[in-house]
Amino acid sequence: MKHPFSFLFFPCFLLIIISKIALAEESYSQHYPVQITTTSIGYGFWAGSFVKEDLLLGLQFTNHSTNLTREEIYDHSIGQQSQVVLVFNRWNPTREKSFFLQSGIAHRKQHEDTVFRRDRYQGDTLVAYGRFGGVKVVWPEWAVNLGLGWHWHSDLGFSGGVGYGLLWSEHPKMTIDSNYDWFVTEAENKYFQAQQEQTRDKLNRLAIWSLYSASIGWTF
Repeated sequence: MKHPFSFLFFPCFLLIIISKIALAEESYSQHYPVQITTTSIGYGFWAGSFVKEDLLLGLQFTNHSTNLTREEIYDHSIGQQSQVVLVFNRWNPTREKSFFLQSGIAHRKQHEDTVFRRDRYQGDTLVAYGRFGGVKVVWPEWAVNLGLGWHWHSDLGFSGGVGYGLLWSEHPKMTIDSNYDWFVTEAENKYFQAQQEQTRDKLNRLAIWSLYSASIGWTF
């Protein structure tokens, strides 16, 4: 498997070359921000080029993976994973300020697995701990990005920014895993059915993913 950072090196390099060729006749001195970023969909970095004073082209990579347990009537073992590559542009409609509007296209691999488990006792002795079903939500590979934010950099090159946006796609797909570690009781089956319905009801809302971000780095 190729490392994502090596995969992104060539697109970043190509982005800079294309922008230089396209604007070779302009006198504007280009700047190249490189920043680490934290977002509501993962951590990573982005790099770009100010091809004009009010227009930036950029490429961003973020990655996130976590496992957690939520305790309700039964334990929910939740595994979340996302890997997002975003190609974007930022336009500054008021050149004297650092406000920007952003649009772009995202390619992502994002899914969430929830496994339902319970303890099994004989008297006061725990004899097993296992699953009685699972639900997996998988997001589409492609999404549109729209957003806004504030970008700044000092005369020395230190730079940063904050933003808010959306990843907008078709609604994600849900798959059901009915495998279990032992005989499923009627109460467990009803609970599992109810969890499926709750997940199915929120799929349309998950098609729009809020994307908060904060970045810090250097502008060359």
